[in-house]
Amino acid sequence: MKTLAIIVAALCVGEFASSGAQPSKTYRVGHGSIDVDGALDEVAWTEAVSETGFSFPWQEREAPATEFRALMDDTKFYFAFRVEDADIVIDDGGDEEAVARGDRVELFFTLDPSLDDYVCFEIDPSGRVLDYRASYYRDLDFEWDLPELVVAATLTETGYVVEGSIPHEALRELGIPTLADAGKVLAGVFRAEYSHRDDGDPLAEWISWVTPISDEPDFHIPSAFGWLEAR
Repeated sequence: MKTLAIIVAALCVGEFASSGAQPSKTYRVGHGSIDVDGALDEVAWTEAVSETGFSFPWQEREAPATEFRALMDDTKFYFAFRVEDADIVIDDGGDEEAVARGDRVELFFTLDPSLDDYVCFEIDPSGRVLDYRASYYRDLDFEWDLPELVVAATLTETGYVVEGSIPHEALRELGIPTLADAGKVLAGVFRAEYSHRDDGDPLAEWISWVTPISDEPDFHIPSAFGWLEAR
């Protein structure tokens, strides 16, 4: 399985190189182990690279602060978001898709740069998860779940924190190259920013770690992805 993951990762690099559509960002994932509790107080997090280069790709104004960190050990990939949000919107619906009707952070992984097969994890400030499997373009399977995903979320004075872990083996079983095996994986790191309005539905705005090549807000396209790379 490890050899297969390395081969797939090499093919991904080759496809991007041949198309000229190189990912515009690489995040270097350090080594460390985390207790997923939503606190982000482990010393290991202080040694992780802090990615704060998030923006509104489709608006000409500064986005509220978003921070992403990631670590890995021999068995798991760990991730964390620290979000500044003065107006948190949480849909209290009982269905899983209620997560997609409010504030949330998002982490996508893809098997290949064409997005023929990718998985998405959307997590709201209360720690609820909307996870689904997808294929280009927007063929979304909301019946799919990843039971091995562990998350914890905490409301803070300035917003919220989300922390989580995914076993490498769970990604291997999906055929997705893992950092433990291939050393790099194509991923998308995003945020949905919702705000209350006096009348009507909340206002939805979109924050990304890269600027996707699209005139309209869209994270489900190849140019929204970059590399997570083990360091």
